[in-house]
Amino acid sequence: MVRIITLLIYVATLGESLYGQSRKDRLINFDWKFIQKSIENAYLESYDDKNWELVHLPHDASISGPFVNDSLNSDRKNGFRPRLKGWYRKSLNIADISSTKRYFLKFEGVYRDAKVYFNEEKVAHQLNGYEEFEIDITKQIRQGENLIAVSYDNTDMTSSRWYNGEGIYRDVWLKVRSDAYVIDNGTYITTPLITDDLAKINIKTEVLNDGDNTRHLLLKSEILDKDGKVLTEVSNTVPIAAGELYTFDQNTVINTPYRWSLKSPNLYKVRSTVIFEGMVIDQLLTRFGIRTVEFNPGKGFLLNGKKLLVKGVNIHHDLGPLGAAAFERGFERRLEGLKKLGCNAIRLSHNPHDKFILDWCDENGMLIYDEAFDKWDDQFFGNGNKFENHWRSSLESFIRRDRNHPSIFLWSVGNETHQQRDAGADFGVPQMKKMTDLVHKLEPTRLVTCGLHPSRARGTYRTDNYYREGPPEIVFYMDVVSTNYREEFWPIDRANYPQLTFILSEAQVGNFGNEWFNFNHDYSVGLFYWGGTDYLGESFGWPAKGWPNGIIDWNDHWKPFSYYIHSLFTEEPTVYIAAYDPSQETQKYWNEVNLRYQPLFSHWNWNGKDSVRLMTFSNAEEVELFLNGQSLGIKKVPQEYATKDIKAYSADEYDPENPINTGPEIHKRLEWVIPYAKGTIRAVSKINGKQVAEYEIKTAGDPYRIELEADRSVISADGLDLSYITIKVVDRQGVIIPDADHKIKIELSGHGTIAGMGSADVLSNQPFDSNERKVFQGKALLVVRARRSEGEIRVKATANGLKGSTILLKTFE
Repeated sequence: MVRIITLLIYVATLGESLYGQSRKDRLINFDWKFIQKSIENAYLESYDDKNWELVHLPHDASISGPFVNDSLNSDRKNGFRPRLKGWYRKSLNIADISSTKRYFLKFEGVYRDAKVYFNEEKVAHQLNGYEEFEIDITKQIRQGENLIAVSYDNTDMTSSRWYNGEGIYRDVWLKVRSDAYVIDNGTYITTPLITDDLAKINIKTEVLNDGDNTRHLLLKSEILDKDGKVLTEVSNTVPIAAGELYTFDQNTVINTPYRWSLKSPNLYKVRSTVIFEGMVIDQLLTRFGIRTVEFNPGKGFLLNGKKLLVKGVNIHHDLGPLGAAAFERGFERRLEGLKKLGCNAIRLSHNPHDKFILDWCDENGMLIYDEAFDKWDDQFFGNGNKFENHWRSSLESFIRRDRNHPSIFLWSVGNETHQQRDAGADFGVPQMKKMTDLVHKLEPTRLVTCGLHPSRARGTYRTDNYYREGPPEIVFYMDVVSTNYREEFWPIDRANYPQLTFILSEAQVGNFGNEWFNFNHDYSVGLFYWGGTDYLGESFGWPAKGWPNGIIDWNDHWKPFSYYIHSLFTEEPTVYIAAYDPSQETQKYWNEVNLRYQPLFSHWNWNGKDSVRLMTFSNAEEVELFLNGQSLGIKKVPQEYATKDIKAYSADEYDPENPINTGPEIHKRLEWVIPYAKGTIRAVSKINGKQVAEYEIKTAGDPYRIELEADRSVISADGLDLSYITIKVVDRQGVIIPDADHKIKIELSGHGTIAGMGSADVLSNQPFDSNERKVFQGKALLVVRARRSEGEIRVKATANGLKGSTILLKTFE
């Protein structure tokens, strides 16, 4: 049966009340004292922290310093970064305290096992480092100086399979409310009906009367268009007892609504106002969008009634040389690059990510596969803290935070769970049922899934019965089937169970991304490549510091392979040239998948070779190749896409030495073998004989100078904004030197600091918190963080044997 889901979306505080002091949200990221040490009494006001380091949030306490190759507090899973303990302290001055106000601290993420003390009293203990939490400090706060002290413990070696970072790595807020207010994440908006003529809107708002007496409270909800014009409003007055949490249930209508879509991510605003005896005592200005979502076994996924093939990637939460520190500009830059790649969706693997990502996707038209957990074990909560005792509250917090975002089209409650293969756990069925039921109760407008381990029924994998088995048992207790690396089974599973809808939640980037052609695009939802970018941790072992097989490197610089995925995902005509040597291909069996990786190079420096093997990537009809202006011929680009089922292999055809045995070799890349000569190699792509795109690479000469290229030369003087500066070693004509490995030294002065410095070399032992770095394949990256003052930032780069370079940035308030 086809399930149609409608949603009116996203509620988030956008600022103070228009009427003044009804609510305030104050970012308190700056001027924290920090020490990476276990101390028993650091929460006491008498404790002397004068020798502690001064830091500004977001702060990843693990990313600084040398890599550690030992088995005591670091390993390949965490990218050989140390897992330690630490403390933060901050003095908070409050000029005035009111008995009619309520005061809260909001932590968006502390990794992990965070204990929060306020004026020496322990006020919170949060185990899950990915979960936000709010603390009522009304009873502890006082006029004048107050002390916040936060400890964390990241020494549990089993807490994550990838780099998690540590410390207070997301934003912290001081929040002030009246004594009757809309609680945190207390607004939930849906649309029971959407047509071209109207959208019916249901708004549920949880208001707490934290006063001493029953009060008649009025909630007025207004809907505003993009220009601030009030389109409609609804008001209700209710007597709410002292201490009562009341849920207002309001309905209204918008005429001729503008839909939220990928190309037109239209967002309205809601103004929710709580009024008592004619006075505004709380107000929220929020955004939302209107769209319909449908999952269909015959058509896959439909947005606003139209078939949409999901073209996505998986991402983890680190920002390369910045570690886990959650800088908004870092996420923005990454998402901009993925959208340019042609992605229309991202899977947030495998934990709650920073909510800025959700905001950005709402605003820019990108879908989100939102995932709460990885394994169903003690991983997120720490050794000895049973998953069974904590998953419900964490899942509810996750759903309540994210449920109003239009970008989210699917909930995921886990990934490759051990229970799926465990007969003693009934192959995960009881747990899947409980989690699906809870999500449907909390947020019934979206469907639920779980990323599947690449095994079959009864946990069968790599045995003679592998291809005789049916799908994993938990498949029948999720709404959409999320397959990791096993799209080859879709045809037979669909034939036997026609009610199933499939999505390829993980497709390997190795094998030239060939999984794009291994599934039927007509009836499936789409795919997410693993991974979208390289990331820290989950390495293959020392000296590798992270996962090297992403589409884009961890500096968000495109690899040659990035352009092949771009040619598959984008509708814009494109062409690209990459050289490769088949003898350098590597294979590694990893996490039940046979990874094939083909090194690609985009340069024309091949001295000593008689001929070079090239690939051209294009989505046009044909490509013509030129060497120093002379045509080397025209080749047709294969136009076939996977609209028919790939053959499901039988048990007799199963090869245990090559378990990834998918369909025929279909691709959209052209291979050339051409004689080498210095100069220029150029590719021209054509449609109907007309040139639509071109790309060229030139032979580089001798290294000559450093080139600095800032993504933005003017940034905000808010202490949080970033400028990403790409460092290149080039010849006299500006052509990058492909094998350059010069050590670049940075001198920075003015109104900024170095946030991090890195290269794409996952084998490098150089620390990220440094003012010098070797370039890798001719490039490196410098990230500059603004101070909280206007002025200039001067960046000077030097290296032995090269002409230096200087660039000026500006900060403004």
